[in-house]
Amino acid sequence: MTASHTWSRERPRLLGLAYTVLGTWEDAEDVVSEAWLRLHRATGTAQEPRDVAAWLTVVVSRLALDAATTAARHRETYVGPSLPEVVVQDADPADRLVLGEGVDLAFVRILQSLRPVDRVVVVLADVAGMAHQEIAEVVGSTPSATRQRLRRARTALATPPADGPVPRLAERSHLDALAAALDDGDLPSLIEQLSEGCVLWTDSGGLTKAARNPVHGSDRVGRFLAGLVGKYGMPRVSVVDTVAGPVLRAVSADMTRVIALETDETGGVTGIQIQQNPHKVRTARDVT
Repeated sequence: MTASHTWSRERPRLLGLAYTVLGTWEDAEDVVSEAWLRLHRATGTAQEPRDVAAWLTVVVSRLALDAATTAARHRETYVGPSLPEVVVQDADPADRLVLGEGVDLAFVRILQSLRPVDRVVVVLADVAGMAHQEIAEVVGSTPSATRQRLRRARTALATPPADGPVPRLAERSHLDALAAALDDGDLPSLIEQLSEGCVLWTDSGGLTKAARNPVHGSDRVGRFLAGLVGKYGMPRVSVVDTVAGPVLRAVSADMTRVIALETDETGGVTGIQIQQNPHKVRTARDVT
């Protein structure tokens, strides 16, 4: 198989890897494009890799680490909470960008709480399945140090503020039932599912009206949601697929919001990501 064919096959996986580390598609695309340029320059030379897929994983990981380090400095001036960028799938399956398993908006969000190097270690170990020796070479460390980093990072991810299990994105069947109820005006159907330690984040980047700080606790989150409905009316709610799982689309009088629900193993809602920064909602057609 030629390097070009391997690239075409591996590109969705590489985008998923970069996005999981970075949380933004624009940066992920830049990283993967740079990896392609490096592969193109190496093809036909003494530097051409024998295992193209493995080589690309290493290059993308190193580039993502550099990008994440730079982004972490820029994020210090971001207005309000910063949530993962959402890429909505096109209606036509032929246009969909298939990433495979391992990309989940809940996981991507909590991963952003780690230092960039720890994000890369977690993704390479738990998503890419790489050995500690390989990971150490990517991050410029030792196998022993990467083991320690991975252990500490896993502990941090497994103990969120609510002291519960690591959240996961709500399943499609859960969202379908909830969307039908909400579209009928039944807001209590969502509020009654909120866990006691539920947290709501609103990402606007300062471009739209939003809560500047996370809203904690089922009572406060419930009142916040009721306040939105009271001010703008009950939205039209539907379920849409994204490259990182299904989410709710809520169309209100003021704007369209994309909402990712995080749940625990019982189905209780532990987190609500409300993405209303217009620059962080895109379609798969825009990223192919």
